Amino acid sequence: MGGLTVARMSGEAEAQVARVRPKGKWPLLLAVPEQSLSTEEARRVLPSEYSRADAVTNVQNSMLLLAAFMQGRPDFLAAALEDRIHQPYRAALCPLLPCLQELKGTDGVLGAALSGAGPSVLIFLDPGAPLQKARKLVATHLLRNRLAAEVIPTSITPRGARASLAAS
Repeated sequence: MGGLTVARMSGEAEAQVARVRPKGKWPLLLAVPEQSLSTEEARRVLPSEYSRADAVTNVQNSMLLLAAFMQGRPDFLAAALEDRIHQPYRAALCPLLPCLQELKGTDGVLGAALSGAGPSVLIFLDPGAPLQKARKLVATHLLRNRLAAEVIPTSITPRGARASLAAS
């Protein structure tokens, strides 16, 4: 769909979907490890219940994340990316995450979060930071921690993926 997509299941097979166009530029790096992780396996490590404090914090951070994108406020991202519902439990299955979270606040890295259920990690960058410098920092940090991943520069774009028919 492009932009940011917020989706909510409202029944067995019905989803409510909204597209949000973020204000400003949002450069990202996507760190993709060689090994995959099934969503089923990623869900298996989650607890069946959460504390009220963790649930409230996650709702607040979700709203702050949306505000960051809507208002073009990269300074909100570091706090907004803190998660208490998924990431602490999935970190053992997604070793890139804790490693890359260590870079928050250094050389233009605003924060890191799992991409979907993992194991890939999105690294949010300061729009004013040199992309190649941040990419090199990430690659060097992974190497120093004996982790391997393809580090792909990307961004939030107004147009989503489109299917195309290949000529036969």
